[in-house]
Amino acid sequence: MKLSKILTLTFSLATSFVAGQSFCSNAKHSGQSVKVTSNKVGSINGIGYELWADSGNNSATFYSDGSFSCTFQYAKDYLCRSGLSFDSTKTHQQIGHMYADFKLVKQNIQNVDYSYVGIYGWTRNPLVEFYVVDNWLSQYRPGDWVGNVKKGDYTIDGAVYTVYQNTRTGPSIDGNTTFKQYFSIRKQARDCGTIDITAHFQQWEKLGMTMGKMHEAKVLGEAGSNGGGTTGTADFPYAKVYIGNGNSNNNTNNNNSSTNNTSNNTSNNNTGSTLLKDYAKDFRIGVAANTNKFSNQNYINALKSFNYMVAENGCKLSGIQQQKGVYNFNDCDAHYNKAKELGMSFRGHCLIWHSYQPSWFQNADANTLKNSIVDHITKVLQHYEGKIDAWDVVNEAIDDSSNGNGWKMRNSFLYQKVPNFVDLAFQTARKVSPKTKLFYNDYNTEGIYGKSESVYQFVKDMQKRGIPIDGVGIQYHVSVQSQPQYNKINDLISRYCKLGLEVHITELDVKCDNQCYAGDVQTKQAEVFSNALKACLANSCCTGYLVWGVGDNDSWLGGDKKGLLFDGSYKPKAQYNALLNILKEYKGRTTTTTTTIKKTTTTTVRPQQTSNNNCSAKILSQGYKCCSDKNCVVYYTDDDGTWGVENGQWCGCNNKTKSCRNVVGYPCCSSGAATVYTDNDGRWGVENNDWCLI
Repeated sequence: MKLSKILTLTFSLATSFVAGQSFCSNAKHSGQSVKVTSNKVGSINGIGYELWADSGNNSATFYSDGSFSCTFQYAKDYLCRSGLSFDSTKTHQQIGHMYADFKLVKQNIQNVDYSYVGIYGWTRNPLVEFYVVDNWLSQYRPGDWVGNVKKGDYTIDGAVYTVYQNTRTGPSIDGNTTFKQYFSIRKQARDCGTIDITAHFQQWEKLGMTMGKMHEAKVLGEAGSNGGGTTGTADFPYAKVYIGNGNSNNNTNNNNSSTNNTSNNTSNNNTGSTLLKDYAKDFRIGVAANTNKFSNQNYINALKSFNYMVAENGCKLSGIQQQKGVYNFNDCDAHYNKAKELGMSFRGHCLIWHSYQPSWFQNADANTLKNSIVDHITKVLQHYEGKIDAWDVVNEAIDDSSNGNGWKMRNSFLYQKVPNFVDLAFQTARKVSPKTKLFYNDYNTEGIYGKSESVYQFVKDMQKRGIPIDGVGIQYHVSVQSQPQYNKINDLISRYCKLGLEVHITELDVKCDNQCYAGDVQTKQAEVFSNALKACLANSCCTGYLVWGVGDNDSWLGGDKKGLLFDGSYKPKAQYNALLNILKEYKGRTTTTTTTIKKTTTTTVRPQQTSNNNCSAKILSQGYKCCSDKNCVVYYTDDDGTWGVENGQWCGCNNKTKSCRNVVGYPCCSSGAATVYTDNDGRWGVENNDWCLI
């Protein structure tokens, strides 16, 4: 790779040249620094910077080499940026060809609903705010809600971007006024690379999107929350905006998605690894897919490992009904058709969700929103009647603060305007498509946090009130440092079985956290994947297991978190082989086990009250505390003792609770009870509206 000679700048940025993209592997902050803890515009070594936030406890550190680090806590909207500042007297043509090199490291990102990482700036005459978005801190890619005019998908500097135009009235560099917004949003996120800024300007101008005289062009990290605020750090150990020739081959090296935009490599990366589906028998082992990768043969070869597919985004409301009443099933249909082509079953995700919704839906009045919920569910289920047998009807309706003592609804626009939207959605779905299995899907429900118990109680209450529900989706976004113990997830799934519900593990990925470069990290991640699969296979009602993406670079976590079964080149990792070995031992469901029991009665275990003088030493040895409540509620029992929940965390109760044949928490049935369910603990009956062991 040849060195790029950078033209000397006479304005606000000292520039240098970079050998290829070595910064992707060798980046680190250097030079003098300034730490900013409140909103400020400034410069260091001639490099312009800005920190802005509307709330929270925030800071940013800017370095004289152009790199910077953004830290935010409970911020509703936060941004920091560093790069070139101009005097609004020259167009980009007069200034010269602009590039930016960047490397992003995400750290402990939480509760981000929208985000832009890439290039940000303004022009005057006309007044334009512009974004080139190469990554995002949120779970999902920014969607059509960013602009009221979608120009389409275009290949710019070797990658596919979606271009949007918007007209907005609000705060700007010239005060509150009306201005244009231009967006280029990369189809596949990357954590490191060179952005050809001018190439985007040129594409916009071809589309009639006029640029003015340059005010700034900076590397940006922005994150926002529609709820209680976002928290985390977006670190940019390398960030430079410059005028010159750019780094050559910038879309083929150190680019997290370089393999995703090529189709000329047709080697089968699964050679030597038996396909998971070959041993899955009657079990659905699945993956989240994205149509923008279907041209990549390596990606397709990896997809062939599975027998179950879900669309990551294409079947959501935002993917089907961007305009009110205008239904476009093209992307969802493309996912479904590819699944059928590959011999895979297909799962529907999701009908109603509070996040990433088009503005017409989010801003509708209560009556319009209610009618729109009914209309959308009706049209979608009718379109896929007889094709998709299971749908996530509602996604993520329970608030994260729910701690196991009841539940709190997420204070979303859905709940504010249509408080019974969950009931309405499930009732509508059952009426429209009686044979479709209806699921509720949520995160932090894997048995680590108190929210797991709250969602269980919420679903149980739905049954009690006669709301039609057939299953629960446990998302399972976890990490090597924050993962459920096997016995806890196994017990949680078992309890859903006893409610007569089906369970799917729906969005599994395992972050490597701060152990990403440890020699045994894949082994640790493989254990997490394995425990989830083992627990699912051990319970007859758990019928689906899906990972949230194919290769590491496809993941919403970012390729550096190494969260999936295949690497960035779609080669199977140790995690994949661990699942393969488990499935090789899988014998299929036995005929004596009932797969799904649908009951109208609330035949569930009631939490047991127990006095608490002290708790098990085994629990204390693991770093947990005894419950402070002397009458703590026992939610779970294992070989270590009895467990309660306080402030969203597990705690130890004492060991006194009813049991039958060492299955703690359940009584023995009286003679003559009928068998209604069978699992590894034995045969179960129902007496006095409660489960008992025969």
